[in-house]
Amino acid sequence: MRPKDVRKRDRLLAQLPELGEVLRGSLVTRYRRCGKPNCRCARPGHPGHGPAHYLMVTVAPGKTITVYVAARDRERVEIFLENFRRARRILEEISTLNRSLLREGTLFPGG
Repeated sequence: MRPKDVRKRDRLLAQLPELGEVLRGSLVTRYRRCGKPNCRCARPGHPGHGPAHYLMVTVAPGKTITVYVAARDRERVEIFLENFRRARRILEEISTLNRSLLREGTLFPGG
């Protein structure tokens, strides 16, 4: 393997976030109306009760898991989601580099 490729891969590996702190999905904020006619949420222009935050994850075609996220945990969940996106981008770069090295026959020792 070429030394510059090893250095590049090492730099990419060093940029990976802590893999125990990743979440895949989207953070969704919802407001809901309770349905009581005299409640403030029934007034025109009122957004409803909330905000309530949920992690939404598609686990299979047509199957989505929804997990409630407490307001105190929202910022940490956002960080974990960004960690996942960052890890995915870095792993794609490493995979592209390794594919190129495999094509050249230099990915594995002894080529």
